[in-house]
Amino acid sequence: MLLLIYRYLSNLFFIPILFFFFLRFLVSKETVSSILEKFSISRKKRPKGDLIWINGVSVGEAKTGIAVAREIKKIKPNSSILFSTSTLSAYNLLSKSKNNFVVIFFPIDINFLIKRFLKYWNPSSVIFIESEIWPNIFNILKEKSIKLSILNARISNKSFINWKRISFFSKSVFPLIDQCYTQNNDSLKRFRELGTKNVKRIQNLKYISQGLEVDSVAYNKIFKQLKSKRVVTLFSSHAEEEKMFADIFRVLSKDISNLFFIIIPRHTNRIKKITDQFKKDKFLFLLRNESNFKISNEKILLVDTFGELGIFFKLSEIAIVGGSFSNHGGHNPIETKDFNCSLIFGPHMENFEDIKDDIIKFKAGFEVKNSSQLIQMILRLLKNKKLNRETNRKFKTLCKSQFYKSKSILRSVIK
Repeated sequence: MLLLIYRYLSNLFFIPILFFFFLRFLVSKETVSSILEKFSISRKKRPKGDLIWINGVSVGEAKTGIAVAREIKKIKPNSSILFSTSTLSAYNLLSKSKNNFVVIFFPIDINFLIKRFLKYWNPSSVIFIESEIWPNIFNILKEKSIKLSILNARISNKSFINWKRISFFSKSVFPLIDQCYTQNNDSLKRFRELGTKNVKRIQNLKYISQGLEVDSVAYNKIFKQLKSKRVVTLFSSHAEEEKMFADIFRVLSKDISNLFFIIIPRHTNRIKKITDQFKKDKFLFLLRNESNFKISNEKILLVDTFGELGIFFKLSEIAIVGGSFSNHGGHNPIETKDFNCSLIFGPHMENFEDIKDDIIKFKAGFEVKNSSQLIQMILRLLKNKKLNRETNRKFKTLCKSQFYKSKSILRSVIK
C-alpha cells in the first residue's frame, strides 16, 4: 500500500522534475541527450541477447562497477553490459574506458519512466554498486521477477537513522533486494535491521577497482618543472581543508625550502572560492588549467582539471586523503595503490572504515588527528625516506593481497 502511495506521489512530481532539468539545461549542467536518457528515452540500441544492468552512481562506484563487469564478462562472455550512472564525470569515465559497455544516464525513479526503461532494455539481472535505494525501481524489478543484487553495499549511520525514522515505509522497500553483499559489518547489521533478507559480508570490492591512468606526455612536462621539489598532494579536498593545507605549507616551508604542494579539490566548481581565498591570504599558487601552464615561483598547484589524478600521485612522495579532516567521511585511499607515495588520513574516514582499519593494522599508512599532527607526520616522512619507502611497500602488499581475495569472492558471488 505504501509503495503504491509512493508511486502516485512520484508521478505527481514529473512536471516539477522536468522543469528542474530544463533549468539545468539552460545553465549547461545537462545536455539534450542526458535529459532524454534520464527520462528513459534513449538513442542507443539494445544489444541482442542477454543483458546485465549495472548501476554506479558516481566515479568511485563506476570504477568498482567496471571491475565487476569485467569479471562478469569472463564468466558470461555472451552477455552484454548496460552501465548507468548519475554524474557527468562518471559518464565520461565509463565512455572513455576501453570496455564494450552501453553507457547511459540513470533513469529518474518515476513509475512510468522506469517501466519504459525496463521494457526497452529488458535486463536479465540488475546489480547496484554500494548504496542506491530506489523504491519504484526495486518494486518493478520484483514484479517482473528480475533479480536485484547490491554489491559492495554500504549504508552510513546517518542514512540508517533516516530510514529507521520512516520504518513504516522502509520495511516495504528493503525486502525487495534479492541479494545484498556488504563491504563492512556495520552495513551488514543495518541492512538486516531495515528488512533485507539475504545479506552477507564480503571483502571491500574497491580493492579491485581499475587503476588510474597516467598521461606520460603531460606527466613528463610537469616532472621536468618539479624534479627538484618535494611534492605533497592533498586529493579530494573539501571547503574546510584547502585553507588548512595552505596554512600548513607556510609552516613546513620554513624547514623544507623546496617543498611543493598540490591541492586537488573534490568539486572543481569551488575553484573560484578557493582562488579568492588564496589571493586574500597571499599564497603563491597557479592553476593547472592555465593556458600557458608553467611553474616558476609558485609553491602550490591548484588542480582544476579532471582525470589527471594519476599524474599527481606519480609526482608525489606523500598523498593526503581529503574529506578526512572535515566531516565528510573521507575518500578512497586505494586510488594511490599503483604509486610510490605514502598515505596520510585524518580522523574522519567513516565511509572507508574497513579499509582504514586494514591500513592501520598492516602499518601501511598513517592516521593523524589534527593539523599539528599532520605537520609532524609530513616532516617525519620527508626526512625519513626509508620509512616512506617501507610504508608504501606495505600498502602495495596489502592492496595486492586484498585484490586477489576480492576477485575470488566476486567470482563466487556473480556465478
